[in-house]
Amino acid sequence: MMSRALGILGLARKAGALEIGEESAGIAARSRKARAFLTAQDASGNTVRRIENFASISGLPHLALPYTKDELGDALGVRACAALAFTNAGLAANFTEKLEAEFPGQYTQPLEFLRLKAEKIEQRKKEARAHERNVRTGRASSKQKGRKMNG
Repeated sequence: MMSRALGILGLARKAGALEIGEESAGIAARSRKARAFLTAQDASGNTVRRIENFASISGLPHLALPYTKDELGDALGVRACAALAFTNAGLAANFTEKLEAEFPGQYTQPLEFLRLKAEKIEQRKKEARAHERNVRTGRASSKQKGRKMNG
């Protein structure tokens, strides 16, 4: 039986919120689209080192997973997978939540980081939608109103 966390990985792949492979994860890191990095338990030392480097430069969490490359590959529908990068903070937080439920205490710190990151991103999206709505309806922000009044 597949774990719930691995099920989230399959869902994230279908949603296009996952970069699979070391090279794709590196591209996501350099383009600032990555939100969390993952490595398989049997990933090579060089792969783990590169992913840890991407994570430290980006200031993002690196999760060493308790799953093998083959287990990750099966969940994602690929042959084998040693490294991944989430590009969606909400799905990354959800995945980490499932991992924390299966392996208590191991993923608490990255889970809190990803929850906070997902909340910030959601708040920014809300503010952008409100701004767009205000622009469409012709409402000025309070800063703009103050400027008009002051001349």
